[in-house]
Amino acid sequence: MKLRTVPLVGVMVITGLGLIGIGAHATFTFSTSSGQTITEGTYDPTLVGSCIDGTICPVDPSSGDLFSLTPDGTTLTFTPYSPTTSSFSTGDQEVTATNTGNLSVSAPTWAIGAIVGTDLKNEAYVCATSTGVGTDDANTVLYNGPLSGFTGTSYSLSNDVLSPSGTTATATSGPTDNFVVDVYAGSEQTLCGTNTAPGTAAMGGTSNAPALSSNVVGENENIAVTVKLTYQD
Repeated sequence: MKLRTVPLVGVMVITGLGLIGIGAHATFTFSTSSGQTITEGTYDPTLVGSCIDGTICPVDPSSGDLFSLTPDGTTLTFTPYSPTTSSFSTGDQEVTATNTGNLSVSAPTWAIGAIVGTDLKNEAYVCATSTGVGTDDANTVLYNGPLSGFTGTSYSLSNDVLSPSGTTATATSGPTDNFVVDVYAGSEQTLCGTNTAPGTAAMGGTSNAPALSSNVVGENENIAVTVKLTYQD
């Protein structure tokens, strides 16, 4: 994805990803000489979470769920994780948005947050990547750095469009879009490796972030990344 970052208040950015709520309906009308014709359509991007690349991601011990969704389906929250060692990784947690409606949506944007303890937020790092949309399937770095600089940001691709399923894909248009996040500390395998340059190829490799201090590991603080999709009609 050809991305760049712009800070936002309360949520994360790389340009172009906008708000109608998931499942909202729009009706358009136009006049003809014989009367009025009404055309109806739906904007229905749906969010699904997964754990990719054979990594191990945290799941709810009682339900086995990897993630939860808000009742309106607009925000996905990964299962909270509490590091038990000074070097850790939450695995490659992926959110995929699929347009299951019959109308295109423009400027889909990943708005990022986290439910996290104060000390863990100050010491943990995060690798965020995307494989793009349409015919652009290169894995690209969105962010790789301290968790404290990751939350309250949003990411998007300029001219990105989530088209209905079955529509021919282009470099910036297709029925799906994705976002992958891995919270970590110490020497761990991530999709970013040591690459901290947004918009460049994610080659993967071993991170070189500092390990957690012993007092943070002992506090049993949790981290749960939240991802909200906003867009424009």
